[in-house]
Amino acid sequence: MFRKLLLSVLVLVLAMGTIWLAGCTGSPAGSAENGGQTVSSNPENSGHGERNHEVVEPTGEGLFVYAGAGIRPPLDELGDIYKARTGTQVDFSYKGSGCLLADMSIAKIGDLYIPGELFYMEQANERGYIEESKIVSGMSTVIIVQPGNPKNIKSIKDLAKSGLRLGFGDFEAVAAGKLAKEAMVKAGVFEAAQKNLTQSALNVVELGNAVKLGHIDAAIVWDATAALFDSHEVEIVPIEPQYSVYSPIPIGILTFSEKKPEAKKFLDFLSTDEAGEIFQKHGYSLPETVEPAE
Repeated sequence: MFRKLLLSVLVLVLAMGTIWLAGCTGSPAGSAENGGQTVSSNPENSGHGERNHEVVEPTGEGLFVYAGAGIRPPLDELGDIYKARTGTQVDFSYKGSGCLLADMSIAKIGDLYIPGELFYMEQANERGYIEESKIVSGMSTVIIVQPGNPKNIKSIKDLAKSGLRLGFGDFEAVAAGKLAKEAMVKAGVFEAAQKNLTQSALNVVELGNAVKLGHIDAAIVWDATAALFDSHEVEIVPIEPQYSVYSPIPIGILTFSEKKPEAKKFLDFLSTDEAGEIFQKHGYSLPETVEPAE
């Protein structure tokens, strides 16, 4: 009974947290504006975010995972494989990594955390939330533009041109936004590009859809996010190596998990060569040798 009560509290936090938690203000979770969602592993939920708003209450029977929205495609597939082999359902709550950290800070429930950037795992570790962690994959920043590149954006420095409509992840709450800012600061164009900011997203996939639909001219997203879209939907402009930012993808077992042995099994599964191949299939890179602090 107490477990069911805690699960109900978690669902309420996930549904309402982005309204009032710092860095996650905006429309209610599950709206088109912020992309918050809690979903069971299901291949039909993959894609460009069309089903981002489906909400599934954690069953209490399987694992509950806080996961960055930009990592959804491989995690959906890996969750299904894991369930087929072990019988354990994996429920994912997909949001911006900072929003998820705020959610778990309030709920103090769940089993694993998979943010899109090491910074958020380090924050969770400093708060005493992480029992054990590993790097399982990685991704890098790229620019996406409309097909044919009508605004002639050839490099990150071109984002400083006046009159552009740009989109970035929220600089505080979303890993892709935080590292987009880092890339622009390195290139010396952050202040100028900010003047062109048209869309600030709490879900990086929203930016791909916005470019695809012509709502913005360009966005900085993950290379793996760009891989979700066909060449007739968006065009990729690489960021010069000296400015592009690589982000390791860590996974950590939460200290307040009541299913640590099963969480450990899932962490180990995501660390296998088989899982690495699935990450690569979806446009992610193999992990580098950086490990999160314990």
